[in-house]
Amino acid sequence: MKRPHVAVKSSRNKKIACTVSAAALMLGVSSAATIGLHFQENYCGSAAYSGYPVTLAAFGIASNGWENLTPMNTGYGSCSGPLGYNLSEVINTNTSTDGLNRLPNGSLSLNWFGPTAAFSAFAGYAGSPPYYYTPGGPAAAIALNTNPASGEEQIYATFLRDGVNFGPGSPSVGNNDQPGYSVDITGLKSLFTNSSFVVELIASSDSMETLTNAFVIDVTDLLTNSVSYPATPPVLNTLGAGYDTGYYQGSGGGLSTVSGALNTDHIQIMSAQPQHVAGEFNHAGTISGFIMTDKPVVTMSSRSIPLAGPGDSILLNPYAIGVPPMAYQWRLNGRSIAGATNLSYTITNFNPGASGSYTSVVTNLYGATTSQVSTVTGDLITQSPTNGIVYDSNPANAQNDGVNMGASWQASSSDGTVTRTGVMDFAAALTNGITVQDNPAFDGSTGTITFWMRSAGTNPNASGNVGASLFCRPVGPAAGNDFVLVQQDGSPGNLEFVAPGFANTFTSVNGVSDNKWHFVALTFDQSASGGAALYIDGALDSTNANAAGWTWLAGKPLEIGYSSDTFWRDYNGLLDDVRYYSAMLSSSQIATIYSSAAVVDTNDLQLQFNFTAPPGRGIVLTWKESSAVLQSAPTISGQWTDLPGTTSPYTIVPAATQQYFRYRYVPQTLVSNPYLM
Repeated sequence: MKRPHVAVKSSRNKKIACTVSAAALMLGVSSAATIGLHFQENYCGSAAYSGYPVTLAAFGIASNGWENLTPMNTGYGSCSGPLGYNLSEVINTNTSTDGLNRLPNGSLSLNWFGPTAAFSAFAGYAGSPPYYYTPGGPAAAIALNTNPASGEEQIYATFLRDGVNFGPGSPSVGNNDQPGYSVDITGLKSLFTNSSFVVELIASSDSMETLTNAFVIDVTDLLTNSVSYPATPPVLNTLGAGYDTGYYQGSGGGLSTVSGALNTDHIQIMSAQPQHVAGEFNHAGTISGFIMTDKPVVTMSSRSIPLAGPGDSILLNPYAIGVPPMAYQWRLNGRSIAGATNLSYTITNFNPGASGSYTSVVTNLYGATTSQVSTVTGDLITQSPTNGIVYDSNPANAQNDGVNMGASWQASSSDGTVTRTGVMDFAAALTNGITVQDNPAFDGSTGTITFWMRSAGTNPNASGNVGASLFCRPVGPAAGNDFVLVQQDGSPGNLEFVAPGFANTFTSVNGVSDNKWHFVALTFDQSASGGAALYIDGALDSTNANAAGWTWLAGKPLEIGYSSDTFWRDYNGLLDDVRYYSAMLSSSQIATIYSSAAVVDTNDLQLQFNFTAPPGRGIVLTWKESSAVLQSAPTISGQWTDLPGTTSPYTIVPAATQQYFRYRYVPQTLVSNPYLM
C-alpha cells in the first residue's frame, strides 16, 4: 500500500469556548455518530490470551458502539505463518455477528495489515499502579469466569505489533525489521454524512518503554495528522534470560491526542517508525484500537479522589474529543460551577465543603455528553462516644486518665482472705489493657510502680510467646528493648523485670499465680550505678543492679495489663489501685501502702487508678490522612500543641490542656489522571 508523503497538520485541538444554541444543536444531528474499532488477536486458540471482545463501556462509548474486528494471529506455535497478515471487514447497518455491531448509518470498508498481533497485560486505570497491569493476569480472570475489570482493559489486552519490536522471527538483537501496522478505511462520508470527524488512537504493547507517535492521513486531501501519546505510565522492565531481545521489555499503553477535524471518505492510520536501541530505550509503535466521532466523547473521565486533605490542590483532568469548537461546563453535585468552563478544573486550597460529585458537560455542534462522576472525598475529624475512660484520682498532680481497651469492671473481688472493691478484670483471651499516653512526669530517671493483682496464672493459649505483661513501657520494636514487668508462665508464676536493652533483668523469688490478692511494687533507677527492686506483699523480694544505664523513649505510653510488643502475652487476672510515682519509694513507704492503702508522697504520685467506678464516657476521634499530626489546645484560639505518636482512632482523655483538637497537615497536589492514557 502506497503511503502518501504530505505536510503534517497539527494534531492538537485548540481549546475554544463556545456557546451553542438549541438551533445550532440541530445541525448535523442526523449524521452525529461515534464508533470505536478494536483489534483482536488469536494466541493459538488460548482462551486466556485470545479475543477479548468489548462487553463493557470503554473510553466513553457503550459496548454496542465498539466493532470487534477479526482476530489476527500471533505467529507463534500452531498459529504461525509468514510474518505479515492482511485482513478486511465490512461494517454497515446490518452487521451484528462475529463481534460486529450495526452502524447507525452507512457502510465502512476496513482493510488492515499487521506483522503479527499479541497480548498485553496493561489494563489502563483498571490495573494496579504504578504499572497498571491486569490484576492477577488474564489467566486469573479466566479461572474465575469473570470479565476484565473494565472495557478499557479489554481493548488494551490485544494489539497489532509494530514490525520492529521482538516477536516471531526476530533475530538475537530483537529487531524484526518488518513493516509496521497500517489501517485503511473508506466509506466515511456515508457514516458522517454532513459533518467532519476526529480520530483518537489507543495503543498497548507487551514490549515498550514509551509509545512513538502515529499518523492519521486524509487520503483524499493529502493531509497528515501526527498524533502522539503524551503521557504513559512507567513500564516495569521484565527482561529476563531466554528472551530474544536486548530492548526494554514491559507491558504498557496509552491514549493518543486527537487528530484535527477531517472531512473525507478515506483515511489511513499508521505508526511512525519505532526506535529501539538495545539497552537504552524501546519506543513501540503498536495499536489496540481507535475512535472516530463528530459529537463529543469523554474518552477519559476524571478519576475519583478518594482522600483529600485541607489545603490540597486538586486537578480534575479528563480527556474529551469531538469536532471543535467544544464547550465545557463543570458541575458539583449536579449544579454548574461558575466560571468552570475549561477542559480541566482545579480545586485550590481544598476544604471539606468542596467534597462531592464532579462531572463535566461537553458540548459541540453535534451533541453533548456528560463525563462519568469523579467523587472527591475530603478528610474530616469525626467523633464518636466511648465508655472507655479510666479516671486518674491522684490528689496533687495533673490528671493522667487512661483508655480502657476491653478490660471489664467488677464491684468487688474476694479471695477468701482479702477483699478488694472496684477492680478491673483482664481476660487474656480478649483484647484488653489500659493505655496512658506519655507525660513528661513519667519520663524521669527514677520511679516506682505499685498495684494489687490476683491471678490464677497466665493463659498459654493467648497470643504471644512467653509470660504476661503486667506493666510495660515499650521502648523499641523488640522485646529486649521494653521496660516490662512480666508474670511468668506456669507455677508458681514468678515476676520477671526487664529493662531496655537488658540493662537489668531479674526474677522474683516468690510467685503470684495462686489466685490470691498480692501487692506488688517495683522501684527503679535508670543510671549506670542504679538498679531495681521488687517488693511482694510489702516485703523486699529481690533486687539487682543495672549492668548499664538506660533511658525511656519519649512519647511511649504506659501500658497496663498488656504490651503493644506482641512478644508478651496479655495479662489474665485482676488489678486494683495501680499507681505510678516519679521517685523511688522507700521500703517503709511501700509497707505503709500495703498495710493501709495510704496515699504516700503525694508530690511524686503522678497516677492512681482506684477503679472505684466503671470506666466513664469519652470521645473517640477518627481521621484518614496517615501523615496528619493531631494537635490539641486549651482554647479554640490556641496555643496548639502537637500530640506526637497519635494515630487514628484517638480517644480523648480529658485534660485542661486538651479541650480542642485539629490536625496539622502538609497540603499536596492531587491529579485525578496522572497519565492521560
